[in-house]
Parts: sequence; structure tokens; C-alpha cells
Amino acid sequence: MNDTNTKDYMIDVAQDTTYQNQSDDYKKSFAKWRSNPQNSFGFQFTHDTREHSYIDGERISMLKCCSLLGICLVVMLAIDFLNYFIVNKYAPDTTGTFVYFSQTDGGYGRYGVGMTFILGLLFAAKFVVPGLIFKIVTKIPNKVVFANSKGYEKMRGTAVVIMMVIIVVGRVGQYILSLLFSAVHLDGIYSIFVFSEDPAVALVSFAFFAIIVPIMQEIVFRGIFLQTFRQFGDTFAIMITAVVNGLCYYDITYLPFVVCCTAVLGLFTIRTGSVFTAISMSICAHITNFVLSYIVLYDLPYAKIAEVIICTVIVGVSLVMYSKLTSFGDWTFNIENDNSFMTMSKRVKSFIATNSIAVWIAAILVTMFVCARII
Repeated sequence: MNDTNTKDYMIDVAQDTTYQNQSDDYKKSFAKWRSNPQNSFGFQFTHDTREHSYIDGERISMLKCCSLLGICLVVMLAIDFLNYFIVNKYAPDTTGTFVYFSQTDGGYGRYGVGMTFILGLLFAAKFVVPGLIFKIVTKIPNKVVFANSKGYEKMRGTAVVIMMVIIVVGRVGQYILSLLFSAVHLDGIYSIFVFSEDPAVALVSFAFFAIIVPIMQEIVFRGIFLQTFRQFGDTFAIMITAVVNGLCYYDITYLPFVVCCTAVLGLFTIRTGSVFTAISMSICAHITNFVLSYIVLYDLPYAKIAEVIICTVIVGVSLVMYSKLTSFGDWTFNIENDNSFMTMSKRVKSFIATNSIAVWIAAILVTMFVCARII
């Protein structure tokens, strides 16, 4: 049979998949990684459409990726246990890097520069170590992890402002949730920073929790994890990384806020074709949260009024920026690449049914129960 005619019937998923707003280097690197016969983590299904057969390659590759992800998440949990052990041993009367709503009147823990530095390192290691394990094992290319398409600078600027609005809305939502949860004597997380009147401690806390940790978190979740799972559909990749990221904070009161934020981060990562969009959004969001939280926790004069004014300005600027974004033309929040041989329900079921993921979810539920702060 003529080879040219045969090629007309062939479907090569790895080579034929298009990735929304990505550069040619990204597409070539991802296709090469997926097409490598020795790479069990890449979905490389090739099929002759004249044959009525189906190779379950996607499910096998996804289970491999999910299994490794589960192992990495267990490592992440282990690092958090180490963090908890250190805090419980050397600062037993504090709540680690968490400040709860019941502590906003000044009852939160205070640390020295050394302890703040150690907590910051552990919080950064929580993302760096599992991320390195996943990348080393899968060998996913740097051009895929550090995706950075050109030509979306205006959209990235708007994305940052929109993220700041989500922080503002999220703070309001957290206040409301804190009132609801307080009715059942459950304390809610107000912020995830180390606070202190000591300028040196504040500087170290700012460096780690507003700059370094957000960068590491986005490289791992929106770089390594999300980009790897894009081969199983963009919507699935965004959803899985957002939920997993949210659960990594081990608090039911904080979960909706984090999942919402990280889903938007994933969306804009794909819509702009760049993980650096997510990094910029996350840093700006953490800085905004840091400043607003410090204003309240320091109990500065007119703190509440200042917080309201800042939030109002952010919302006003965002409305202007969003109107400019929509004027670009056919811009939408739609995800174009969601091709998969599996339905969304089957993908989700396969994800949850993976042994390491199931173990991690069980451990997370127990951790959330144990760490729940009763007031």
C-alpha cells in the first residue's frame, strides 16, 4: 500500500495536539517528550483510523502521572509535618505560619528572625522538593515547564489586576465564612504569613512568603504539574492542580479561596501561554494580601478604613483594565485544547482511584480534622 495514502489515515496524538497560545519551541519540546518510546509518562497514541481498535494509552500514561504526583504530594505533606514538629517543639504556644481570625486582635504567634527564616525555608522546600522529584523522574523539558509565549503582555498586565480583585473579593468571602464557621466554633485562617513588630522579621517574612514561596509554588503547580497534565486536556489540568493546590493548606475554611485563586492562575497560564503570568499574578496577590493583613494586624490608626479604600481602588482599576482586555477583540476565558479519548468523569475517577492519590487524600482529610482550630 502507498505510504502517502497510509499517512492520510494515521493519527499521532502527540504530534497533532495543539496547545493554546504556545510557542513552536514549546510544541516541539512537548511532542518530542511525549513521543519518546521510553517515556511512560507521555501519552503518545498513534492510531490507524481504518482499524476499529483502541489502545488504552491515555489511561495508562495518566495513571503513571497520577501515581507520581501522589508520591510527590505525600512528600509535601511529610515536609509540612516536619514544619509542624519544629513549631510544636520550639514555639508550642503559636500556630506556625497561620494567623487565624480569632488572633487578629494580637493573639498570633511572634518569632525571631532565625525561626522565621527556618519556617520560610521549610515552606519553600514544601514545593521545591516534590517539584524536583516529579521533574527528575518524568524528565519533562524546561521549555515546557517554563513556557513563555510572546505577544500577550497586555493580557498579562490585566491578569495581574484581575488577580488582585480576586484577593479583595476573597478577603470579603473569608470574613463571611469566618462568621459562618464561628457559629460551629471553627476558626478560619486569616492569613499565611509570619507577623511581627520587628522590622527584620517582617522583612524576612515578606521575602519568603510574598516573593520566594509564590515563585516556587507557581513553578511547581502551574509549571511542572499543570504542563504535564495538559496532555490529558487543559480543563482537567487546571481543575486537578487547583484542587490539589487548595488541599495542600489543610484547612476547610481556606479551601474555597485557594481553589478559586489557583484555578484563575491556571487559566491565565494557558490563555497567555506563559507560567510567568502565574508567577507575576501570585507575587502581586501575596504582596497585596501581605500589606492589607499587616495594616489590620498592626492595628494602625484607621486600619479598617485604609483597607476599604485600598480594596476599592483595586476594584476600580480592575474594571478599567478588564474593559480594555475585552476590547482586544475575540478574547474569552474559553479553553480550546481539551481533546481526550476519556470523558472528564473517567479522568477524575482514574485520578482519585490512583493508590498514591487515594492515600494522600485520606491523609489530607485526617490532617484537616486534626489541625482544625476549635474556638
